[in-house]
Amino acid sequence: MSIRSRLIASCAAFAVLPAAQGLAADYDPPIIIEQAPEWVPVEIGSGWYLRGDVSYNVGDPVYDFELLGEETSNRRFGGGFGVGYHLSDNFRVDATLAYLGSDRYRYDDGFDFGEASHTAWSGLVNGYWDIATVMGVTPYIGAGVGATYSKHHVSIDSPTLGVFDEWTDRQTNFAYALMAGASYKVSQNASIDVGYQFLHTPGMEYLDTDTLTIAEGVKQHQIKVGLRYDLW
Repeated sequence: MSIRSRLIASCAAFAVLPAAQGLAADYDPPIIIEQAPEWVPVEIGSGWYLRGDVSYNVGDPVYDFELLGEETSNRRFGGGFGVGYHLSDNFRVDATLAYLGSDRYRYDDGFDFGEASHTAWSGLVNGYWDIATVMGVTPYIGAGVGATYSKHHVSIDSPTLGVFDEWTDRQTNFAYALMAGASYKVSQNASIDVGYQFLHTPGMEYLDTDTLTIAEGVKQHQIKVGLRYDLW
C-alpha cells in the first residue's frame, strides 16, 4: 500500500472514531444499586405481661372460734403479683406470689394473756387457656402448682392456769390450684381480670379447735380481681 493510500485510510479511521466512541458509550453496562435491607426494630419484652390481684377468701378460715368471750379475727383479704408470658393467642403461663390472709385470736384481761395467729403465703406457677373472645370478654380456665408457706404462733401467759409458753411453727407444703374467670380488655395493653381460685394445701397441719387434735389439709376458695398489663 502506498503512503497516499495509508494516509487516506488513517484519516478515514480517525473520522469514524467519534462515532465508534459514541456507540460504545451507548452500550455501557448499567449501574446496579442494591437496595439496603429495611431495618426492623426488635421488640423488647414482646409477649410478657405483669399482673396484680386483690383476693377475698369466701370459704372457712383456718381458725374461727370463740374462747373466753373473745372471737377470732379473720383477715380474709389478700393480694399478689406476678409475671407471665403469652405462649400463643390462647395459652399463657405466669408465676405468682400471693399473701393469702391471716387469723388471729387475742385474750387479755389484765391478768391472764393468750394470743394465737396464723398467716399464709403462696408461690405458684400457673397455666391458662383463654377460650375465646366475645364482645371484648375472654373467659379462661387454668391450673397451677407450687408451695404454700404458713406460720403459726401461740403465746400464753396465764398465772391462773400456771401456763407460760410460746412457740412458733413454720411450714412449707406442696400446693395446687384450679382457676376460672374472665378478662376484659380496657386498652391496648391492659385487661381487667375477675376470677375464682381453689387452692389446696394437702399437707398443711393446723389445730382443729373442735376436737383439739392436729388436722391436715387446708382448702381455700378465693374471689380475685386484678389487672394484667402486656409489655408489647
